[in-house]
Amino acid sequence: MSETRKGVRGFDLDLHVAFSRPLPRAEALSALLVLEGLRVDLYQPHPQAIRRTEAGASDLAGEVPSARLTGPLGDPELVRSGLRALLGGPARTVEVGLRGYLRSAEGQTEWMPWRKNAVLRRTQVEGVAFTEGVKYILE
Repeated sequence: MSETRKGVRGFDLDLHVAFSRPLPRAEALSALLVLEGLRVDLYQPHPQAIRRTEAGASDLAGEVPSARLTGPLGDPELVRSGLRALLGGPARTVEVGLRGYLRSAEGQTEWMPWRKNAVLRRTQVEGVAFTEGVKYILE
């Protein structure tokens, strides 16, 4: 008799950071350290889409315009503190919330659509309530 393997449902912190200007990879990673314990995916231009200078060297190589961080929500106040640091520094906008997911027994994750968007001023970080399914856009 075979055993059925079930997936997992839940909510994870899903955070997108758009930098005010593309940052070198190391600088982007350093800036994101204020939100420790999360998985970081740096969004970089595809190598074929990078513009070439006359000398043939790329002028955007290694530059990161934005990033995505995901993982379990730890202390909400620590996350808010990290958001303040990013918005007071290199971030142009931040989108953050607890996003629903379905994770298969094999580990594949399907993210659910957001139920609601809430747009806040970048100074209103205390308004981020981490309500399940709500994406807070700080700009």
